[in-house]
Amino acid sequence: MKKFSLIAMGFVLLVGLLTGCGGNANSTKGNDTEPVNKGEGNSGASVTIKMAISGSEQEQKLRYETADLFMKDHPNIKIEWVDIGNERYQKTLTLISGGNPPDILYINDWTLPLATRGVLMPLDDFIKEDHSFNLDEFYPSIIDAYKLDGKLYGLPQDLSPTVIYYNKDLFDQANLPYPADDWTQDDFITAAKKLTNPAKKQYGFILSTWNTEYDGWMLRNGASLFTPDLKKSAVDSPEALKALQLLKQIVVDDHVSPNPAEIQAMGQYDYALFRNRQLAMFSSGLWQLPGFKAEPLPFKWDVVRMPKQVNQATKAGVLSWSIHKDTKHPKEAWEVLKFFVGHEGMKLVAKYSMALPASDVKEANQIIIDSKFPVNVKAFVDSAPLVNMEEFRHPKWSELSVAINEQLDRMLIGNQSPEDTQKNMFAKMNEIMAE
Repeated sequence: MKKFSLIAMGFVLLVGLLTGCGGNANSTKGNDTEPVNKGEGNSGASVTIKMAISGSEQEQKLRYETADLFMKDHPNIKIEWVDIGNERYQKTLTLISGGNPPDILYINDWTLPLATRGVLMPLDDFIKEDHSFNLDEFYPSIIDAYKLDGKLYGLPQDLSPTVIYYNKDLFDQANLPYPADDWTQDDFITAAKKLTNPAKKQYGFILSTWNTEYDGWMLRNGASLFTPDLKKSAVDSPEALKALQLLKQIVVDDHVSPNPAEIQAMGQYDYALFRNRQLAMFSSGLWQLPGFKAEPLPFKWDVVRMPKQVNQATKAGVLSWSIHKDTKHPKEAWEVLKFFVGHEGMKLVAKYSMALPASDVKEANQIIIDSKFPVNVKAFVDSAPLVNMEEFRHPKWSELSVAINEQLDRMLIGNQSPEDTQKNMFAKMNEIMAE
């Protein structure tokens, strides 16, 4: 949570620079852009589309292969990469404020803050005029997260629903049955308690420091962060209090998960603790699979859907693409974006097994299912229609997330009750939303 809070605070400080900035989408400075992989189809290109890139070596390889496939069919369009590194938020904001953004932006949960400040191009006219593109193939809950005032400002390519990874060997040692996809929240708590062994410094679970995971627990308990019109906080509900009490139970009362201070002191991410058998279960997405395939875990393991309560909603990691409003080549930029989020692009996403396609393309999803890595990999596919990205829909999410995390941290280290956390969170959220 602390790490994300710093990122979000940096976003808040920098985002003010965006107001009123325009710039030439094709101007570059220094080594901001360079062709990484020329591929076939580059020769004779008449238009260059600059496209942001980030992520692991495996993820970048996926982007290069997708671009090469596109350029083979579109010899008049060349894709040139803008490496935004690991500090992708800050780098993108710096490029925009400096007047040299890429034509196509690599975006996560900050589409609407940029759309609010007028730096993104609406995609609705492209979609309306392009009869080869079918928006209905995308999961509605994901598409809604990229809309502002009825206009669409981004399209997702990668979707990685959150599930539970679990160590089968530790379940066997505790004489516990393996969890099924229809398991309940009570089943989860029971298992987490039995899998926690203080003498071995072994935890049953870890409450993820990934910023939106707490919202998943709220959603599954029937709560929501916002009112339907997104104008006020909705965390004053009885359901939200129940969810906060659950989080406190997991971390403070039952202590089946380390608290934020303990996690920071450990100096290891959840997947490392899982590999070292210090963690029986953790929640995460498909992005763990390439690493677990490259370096196999020294025990039996699998995945299962998030435990259900009122519902079985889940969160997800999502990568989307947007077009900068000042691009000199909007039609060509659309052709590139359309290809990346189209059937061919989605099948490549599935091939690399780092994420699901962000649209319900059966052929692409079947590639994931047929991989059988892990055995119950279908849990990811079945979770996709239940993904809820409500936080994406609020333009002030970066500021709100900082305030929410501050209150959660206080509760999870034992310094604040769920009731006071709810009260303070509600007040802080409404204060920010009223600005």
